[in-house]
Formats: sequence, structure tokens, C-alpha cells
Amino acid sequence: MSREPLSPIAAWFRSSRRMLAAELSQGGWLNFGAFRWSDIDVPRALRAGVGMATPLALGLATNHLEYGVFAALGALPAGMVSFQGASRTRVTAVVFASVGMAVATLVGGVCAYLGGWLLFPAVLLFSYLGGLMVTLGQRFLVVGLQWAIQLVIASAIPLAPGDAGLRALLVLAGGLWQGLLVVASWTVTSGNQERNSLAVAYRLLAGYAADSCRLPASSGPVPPPAVFDSQAVTDPNPLLRAQYRYRFLLLLQEADRIRVSLAAVAGYRPQCTVLEPVAGILAGIADALEARRGHDALAGALQERLAAIDLPADAPWRWAAAALLGELRGSVRTLRRLDVRDTEPTAEPVSLPGHQRGARRSAVKSSLLTLAANVGTSTEAGRHALRLALVAGIGEIVAQASGLPHGYWIVLTILIVLRPDYASTIYRGVQRAGGTVIGGGLGLATALLLHAGTAVLVAAVGVTMTVAYAVIAVNYLLFAVFLTDFVVTLMALLGETAEQTVTARLMGTGIGAALALIGYLVWPSWEGEPAQQKLARLFETQAHTAALALRAYVRPGAMDARALQAASRTTRQARSDAEASADRLNDEPSRPPMTARLAYSLTGVGRRLAHTSLTLQAALESTHARAPGRSLGADGTAGADGTAGADATVRANGEAPLNGVAAATDRFADGIQTAAQVIAGSLRSLRPPSDMPPLREMQTVLYEQLTGPGQVPLTGLDTVLAGATDEFTDALDTAADILHRRLGTTITGAGLEDPDVGRPGRTSRDDPRPVADGGNTAAEKHDGKPRQPPTAKL
Repeated sequence: MSREPLSPIAAWFRSSRRMLAAELSQGGWLNFGAFRWSDIDVPRALRAGVGMATPLALGLATNHLEYGVFAALGALPAGMVSFQGASRTRVTAVVFASVGMAVATLVGGVCAYLGGWLLFPAVLLFSYLGGLMVTLGQRFLVVGLQWAIQLVIASAIPLAPGDAGLRALLVLAGGLWQGLLVVASWTVTSGNQERNSLAVAYRLLAGYAADSCRLPASSGPVPPPAVFDSQAVTDPNPLLRAQYRYRFLLLLQEADRIRVSLAAVAGYRPQCTVLEPVAGILAGIADALEARRGHDALAGALQERLAAIDLPADAPWRWAAAALLGELRGSVRTLRRLDVRDTEPTAEPVSLPGHQRGARRSAVKSSLLTLAANVGTSTEAGRHALRLALVAGIGEIVAQASGLPHGYWIVLTILIVLRPDYASTIYRGVQRAGGTVIGGGLGLATALLLHAGTAVLVAAVGVTMTVAYAVIAVNYLLFAVFLTDFVVTLMALLGETAEQTVTARLMGTGIGAALALIGYLVWPSWEGEPAQQKLARLFETQAHTAALALRAYVRPGAMDARALQAASRTTRQARSDAEASADRLNDEPSRPPMTARLAYSLTGVGRRLAHTSLTLQAALESTHARAPGRSLGADGTAGADGTAGADATVRANGEAPLNGVAAATDRFADGIQTAAQVIAGSLRSLRPPSDMPPLREMQTVLYEQLTGPGQVPLTGLDTVLAGATDEFTDALDTAADILHRRLGTTITGAGLEDPDVGRPGRTSRDDPRPVADGGNTAAEKHDGKPRQPPTAKL
């Protein structure tokens, strides 16, 4: 029998053995993660803790403690879900989770009653569905996992269909009670989350402005934060007055404009005479937003500071700084209106009930189509869902066959530990195990309170889960500690001895964590392939946005502002996804050629493209940049007297016809999109790019069109256009050069050898980020003169 069919499997096992040996030898897997103490959310933890403890207290008071426990088992996961979303989305998630948990409770209890092995297909189905929900985002991932977890918990107490139905109703009531508390909290926190969200956005901008002043002159500028967490503003408190909702939206929109103008000013090297006072004003706006009163006085002080900023008349960056100050004045004016309680009309579109129903139906249909598209193994989410279902099914078989007491902890641990990515699975396994050991000891101590009375024990359960809710975002290890304490104490309420519960939980957690880790190593979802797609999408979206901005730049009258804004949002999300993917690669063992070092190099180029696009967009929005002695027509032409018109052929300063500039700009815009497609194709195929368009030649033609036969020095609008096209050219050529050198590596027996990475999974973790990404900035080369193709620096 030939051994050829087995050679890929043997090679895979050898590769896995080397990877595992490298991981264990370094000890990096024993990582409890960061402790983010600033993420403690006491108000929400108190609300969720009350929601969980209330059913227990009612059960105790009515002498039906078991009913209170069942309702608490619905309120507990619903409390976790209530941390997802903002306002309406938060309540929707809780209701969705509660209904699904009620169904899972009924199915789990009845299957366990009719025959333990009937649980196997139920576990497969609910685990697969829970894993597939990752395609809809973090909120739905949490919801889907609660369904599967509730199925397993319900299986611990087999019940006849009638009794199982009663328990399902109690679980539903507990979950809906948490939703009702969320709605009640709207009356207490009216406007708080919106203000805090905006304050964070303005503080990020203030930090970016201050940091831009500290950059050394030799370093290139970096773009501001890609995205703001605007969910609290776009999904506001329904009880908030319409005028306040509108003003908060205005402040969010103004923050996005300020972000663009800040990037343009920073692109001209650190202009600290402007950026330092601007940083203080932005921080002042954030402080004022966090203060619920006195906005008029605070805004007045900020306006005085704005008026004191003086712009040099001859500075090449004056247009960008003037736009920035105008946007700041707009934010301050809106801030001042926050104290006004009036009935002024708002510009918010009126959403009719029919339109709302149509939007909801459209959202549901889109979600179902997304789920259907990810069924199977062709997508990362589909593979994760199938892996989770199979490993959970194996865990259920082990629990049934071994007869371990409380064997459901095996499946529960698998559902919690096994994540879509490598780092989260490893760290969750370690954190879950460590938290169980510590929490078991704490639970034994808490259970001793049983001698003080059942009421004291119920109170201890409420306090324990409130603390668990508070630290859920700080570190999962801490959450696992207090969750284990809660479980041990709750089982003591039901008559289980604490020693039995701790022993069973330790055994179940150990077996489940081991199965989850083995399952991931047997069928891993390395970030390499998703990273290829995300990086490819980064270049495609960046080029599309850049092309839109370039065409609008020479035709401001025909600019589609909404299309450009939508493209910019898509690009920011693509950049955020690509940078997160690079970070995930850095947490995984190195798998050349798609390494963290390569990903960081390409995201560095992406930041250069983003910054240059922001500079163009800032100039588009600035009236100063649009009027350097002429105005442009919809076809990109201008008259000699500065008036727009398609029949104009000569520009005011005697340079080449502007329609020639528009044509050259169009060709260059097409060129950068073609170049991005070549780079994206190279990333998807992991082959060196070929047939790159001659961007430098196109940029040279555009530069000559701008300067004309007499090589007239560029000013105003033309300077920004020439500098931006020069930067686009250099950045894309740099990306192509990086891919040529990194993907052109020879292949040896074991696979691709990465010359920059030694042992698998190690060197890339030290600091794979490139020291420089090649080329200069648009501001540094603001004259836009053609330069030589770059040599990429990694």
C-alpha cells in the first residue's frame, strides 16, 4: 500500500508537534490576560445582580425556593446579555435570549427525561446554532451561547414535559424580568450613556492632537482613531427628548469632521501652535459633556480659547486649520444648546410605523441570509460552528458514558472555552481552569453560611453574582472565580453538599477545557486565511475611497457627499478589521508567509493611504481649499475669470486647461484602483503581485498638467492634489514591493521558510511591527514632484 496518501497527514502532525513544543517551551500559553479595572461597570452590575437575586428572594418568601432557582437560572444569563447593545438593541437582545433559553430549557429537560442519549442531537443542534451566531456580531454570539448553555443546564434535572414546560416559563420570566429592569434604568440614566460615549470620542481626538505634537519630525503622521463607539448615540435612550437626541447626533457628526481636519493639519508636520490649544479645547468639550449642568458657561470659556488661536496668513496648512477651527466652533455651539429645554423642531427624519416595520423585516431577512451564507465549511464562522458542535457532542458522549456526577460541566466548559480564534481559546481555557480552582475554594467558604440560615445564603448568592457581573469585562479569570462561587452556593441551596459540587465542577472543567483545546488543535482556524481576505479588502476599500475623493476633488460641484461618507465608513471598518487581524496573527504561532510581521507592514501602508484620503476629504470640505482663485464646474473645467463652465479652456494663471487635469486625475484614480486589485489578488493567492499599473508615470503626467508648460509653482488646491497623488503612488508601490519580497521566498521541504522569523511563533511576538513603512508623507512632499519608486522597509 502506498504511503503517499498519508504524507499530508503525517506532515500536519509533525507541524502540530513542533508548534505545540514551541508554545510549551516558551510558557506564553500560561497567560491570565490583562486586568482592565477601568471597565468595571458598577451600575449595570447592580441592576443585573438585583435581577438575578429577586427571583431567589421571591422563591424563599413563598416557600417555593426551587421555582426561584429556575427563574434565577433564566435571569442570570439574561443579565450577561444585558451588557450587550445600547438601548433598544439591549432590550431586544435580552428578549431574544430569554425566548431561546425557554425553548432550550424545555428541550433539555424533556430529552433528559425520555432518555439521556437523546441529548446528543440536541447538543449538536444548539451548539452549532450558537457558534453560527458569531456571524451576526458579538451581541448575537452571546445570545446564541446562552441557548446552548441553558439546554445543558436543564438536562441536569430531567423533568416530564409538563414540569419541563413550567420550568421553561420560569426561565422566560426570569429573563424578561432582566429586560424590564433595563427599561426601568432608562428613567435613571437618561442621557448618561450618550454623553459618556461622546466624551470618549472627543477625548480620543484630544489625545490624537496632543500625540501629533510629540511625534519626531522624521516620522510620518498617523491617522486618527478609525472608528468611534457611536452605538449609544445612534441607539439612544427612547425616553430622551428628541431635541437632545438630535444635538447628540450633531456632536457625533462634528466629531467625525474634526477627525478628518485634524488628520489634514497633522499631515503638515507637528503644528503645535494650533494642535496644542485644539487638544485642550477638545478635552474641554469632553469634560463639559460629562457634566450634566453648566454647559453655557463652559461653552463660553471654550469659545474664548478658540478666538485666541491665530493662524499664520501664509501657512500652507491654513486651509485645514481654518476648517478645523470652524468645526470646533460648531461643536461648541451645539454644546451650549444642551442646557436649553425648548420645543424647537429637529432635523431628525420622522420614522413612520410602516417604515419601522419594513426596516425590521429587512434586518431580520438580512440576518437570516447571513446565517444561511455561513452554513458549511467554506467560511471561518461555519467551520467554528461545526467544530463547536462536534466537540460539544463528544463532550456529551464522554459525560453520558462515564457517568460522572454533574457531567454537564464538561459540555458547559466546552461551550465557554472554545472560541473562533486561537488566542481566546488558549487563554479562556487557562482562565476557566484557574477561576474554577480559586472559585471552588471560595464557594466552600460561602456555603458555610448555610449554618447561618437560608436567607443569608440567598443574600450571599446575590452579592457573589453582582461582583461577577461587575468584573465580567475586567478579566474572565475573575468572572470564573465568582461564577464558580455562585454555582457552589446555589447548589448548596438545592441540597447538594459543597464538597460534591466543587469536586464535580473541577473534574468537568478539566475534561471540558482539555477537549476544547484538543478540538481546536485538531481542527484549527488560523488567522492566516482570514487575514489575507481582510488585508485584501483593506486595499480595495482604501483605493475606492481614494478614487472617489480624487474625482470629487476636481469636480466639487458634482461630488456625491453621501457616497464618499459611506465609502469612508466602510474603509475605516476595513482598516479596523485588518489591524485586529494582525494582532490576532501576533498571538498565534507563526505560519509563513502570512505572518504578523507582513500584516503589520501592510497595515502600516494602509494607515498612510487612510491619512492621505483624510487630507483630501478635509480639503474637499474646506471652502478655503476650493477657491484658490477659481471655481470648478461639474466637468472639472474652470473659466479664465474664475467662473465655472464646460467651455473654459485656460486657467486663471495661464496653466494647462483644467479639463486636462481632470482627465489625468481620472486616469490616476483608475490606476490606483487597478493597483489595489493587483495587491488584493496577490494577498488572496499568496503570490507576488504582477502587472502593476504604471502609477508613477500617471502621477508624473498629472503633475505636468498641474504645473503647465512653464512649470509654474503649485499653490493651494493644486498642492494638495499633487501631494496626495504622490503619496498614493508611493504607498501602493511600497505595498507591492513588500509583497514581492515576502511572497517571493523559496519553498523548502517543510514549507515556506520565513527569513525574518526564527522559531515558530516566537520572533514575531517580540515586536513584529515595522520600524518604518517606507516613503514619506504627503505633507513632507507637498509639492508632489515625482519621486523614484520606493524600497520597502520592514
